[in-house]
This record gives sequence, structure tokens and C-alpha cells, in this order.
Amino acid sequence: MAVESAHAAAVAEGGAAVLAESAGESAGEAKAAAEVALSAAAANMEAGLAVAEATEVAQSSAQQATQMAQMIQDALTAQTGAINALAEELRASRKQAAPASPPSRTQPDRPPGGQKLRRN
Repeated sequence: MAVESAHAAAVAEGGAAVLAESAGESAGEAKAAAEVALSAAAANMEAGLAVAEATEVAQSSAQQATQMAQMIQDALTAQTGAINALAEELRASRKQAAPASPPSRTQPDRPPGGQKLRRN
């Protein structure tokens, strides 16, 4: 019985050594996997920060574009108003410059043949 117990103890000790070696390998693999995951998480965080910065830039650019569009709209409205005012002034000046009645035709002093007309 002592031999059997010694044998069982030796088998158990060998199994424990194999398990310890396997656990050591698994721990190394787990450590390598954790390092890869940590590196991936850092890359994701950097990419997320870059996306956040790009989003801020895009929002700022969109806001500036909206302001520029409004300024252009205001300028076009003012320009249209100025053109309409000038057109109205032109109409008014043409009305003032137009003769009150059509020009009267007077008889020429000479007939078309060139002889002088006598007037009595």
C-alpha cells in the first residue's frame, strides 16, 4: 500500500507539474492577449479623439458657412433694393424729362423744291 500511495503521489505530482506548466503558458498567452487588447483600446481611443476633433471642425465650418450664406442673402437683398430704387428714380426722371405735349410741326419756309414761299 505504501508503494501504491507513493505511486499515486508521484502521478499527482507529475500532473500538478504539467498543470503548472500549462497554467504558466496560459498566463503568458493571457498577458499577450491583454497587451494586444490594451494596444487596440489605445488606438480606438486615439481614433475616437480624432473623430471628435473632426466633428468639432465640421460643426464650426458648417456654422461659418451658414453665417456666410446669410451675409450673402443680406447683400443680395440690399443689392436688389438698390437696383429697384435706381429703376424707380430712372422712371421718375424720364417722366419729368418727357415733353408735356407732342412737338408741333411748323411749316417750312421753303417748299421741298427749294423756292422761297411768300407769306402775305
